[in-house]
Amino acid sequence: MNIRIAALTLLLFASAGFAQDYQKAGKARAAERAAMLRTFERGKPLKGSREQYQHLPQVFAVALANSSETPEQAIARTENGAQLVEIKGRLVLFRSAQVKPALVEHAGSATVYPTVVNTRTGTLGVLTGALVVKPKNLAEADAIANSHGLEMVKEYPHLHTALYRVKANMDVADVAAALQSDARIESAYPEIIEYVRTPK
Repeated sequence: MNIRIAALTLLLFASAGFAQDYQKAGKARAAERAAMLRTFERGKPLKGSREQYQHLPQVFAVALANSSETPEQAIARTENGAQLVEIKGRLVLFRSAQVKPALVEHAGSATVYPTVVNTRTGTLGVLTGALVVKPKNLAEADAIANSHGLEMVKEYPHLHTALYRVKANMDVADVAAALQSDARIESAYPEIIEYVRTPK
């Protein structure tokens, strides 16, 4: 009986020690990530659907080509020597030596997306090049697209919303700001992939 109690006591102390080590490792990872975020150059501000963001002109994202491609291989398809930052589902975020505006670009077979940081949470997000717009009058959706040089993707009449996409060489941050100041528009924001659910 005493041996069992001693074994249980030892197990409880060991579990508490492992939990403390895990918490310390988590805090160290969080501190390392915060230090890395401070080194990123900051660009233009962007207003999202609920949050404020800032463009990261040296951080980009590329999608994995298939399930067997590694993040390093995906990055190498776009740029040699870039540093892996993090992975969001199939999207690989990397830090480049180059500084660029918030453009969606094509590098060979890969599409390279600009990124942002949530100014409140520090979470990184990917700008897809799509813009969600709620015009005051949905009948003006095509005219709004034409005046801003955007491609109309789809209208959602039941939501009184239109989905646009930027064309080549269009800065997503500039287009979003222009839409947000357009008197014909009730609300507009860029699509940002900030969280990715992974299947269990």
